[in-house]
Amino acid sequence: MQYDLINMLMFFLIYGFLGFLLETVFRSIVERRMIISRGFLTNLFCPLYGISGIVIVQIFTWSEITMNSRLTALIIATIGSILAVTLLEYTTGRVLDRAFHCKLWDYSQLPFNLHSYICLDFSLAWGIVAIILASIIHPLMEITVYAIPETSKLIFLYFAFSILITNASYNVRRMYHLNLIKL
Repeated sequence: MQYDLINMLMFFLIYGFLGFLLETVFRSIVERRMIISRGFLTNLFCPLYGISGIVIVQIFTWSEITMNSRLTALIIATIGSILAVTLLEYTTGRVLDRAFHCKLWDYSQLPFNLHSYICLDFSLAWGIVAIILASIIHPLMEITVYAIPETSKLIFLYFAFSILITNASYNVRRMYHLNLIKL
C-alpha cells in the first residue's frame, strides 16, 4: 500500500515508541533488573526503530507486489530487511559515536561484530522482528492509524514532533556544554 506523508509519520512515531518498549523489555530481561532504555533522545522514543519499521514495511510491500511466489517474497523481504536495518544500525552507531561521542550500544563482546556497531546475532534478530512486524503488527497498526480522523492525526503529529525537536535540541545543547561535541 502507498502511504501519504501523514500516515507515514504516524507509523514512524508508533514504531519509534514500540521499538523503545521492545528494547526496554529486552534489556530488563537480559540484565535481570529494570532498565529504561537510554538513547540520544530522553523521551519514550527511538528514531532508529521508527525508520527501521517504515523500511521493513516498504521492503515487505515491494516484495509482495513484485514476486509471484509468496515464499520467495517472504525470503527476499526478510533478507532485504536484515541488510537494510543492519546498514541503518551501523550508520547510526558510527554517526552518533563520531559526531557526538555517544556510543549507545556495543557489540564488541559478541562474535561476528563489525566495529562493535553491528553483529550477526542482532542482525538475524532483525529478521525475526521484520517478519513479526510485517505480518502481525503492521496490519493492526494500519487499521488503527486509518481509523483516526485526519484532523486528530495532524494535531497529534504537531504535538509529537514539537516534543521530539525540543528534546533533540536540548540534548545537542547539553552535549555541547559538556564539550562532547564541537559545533
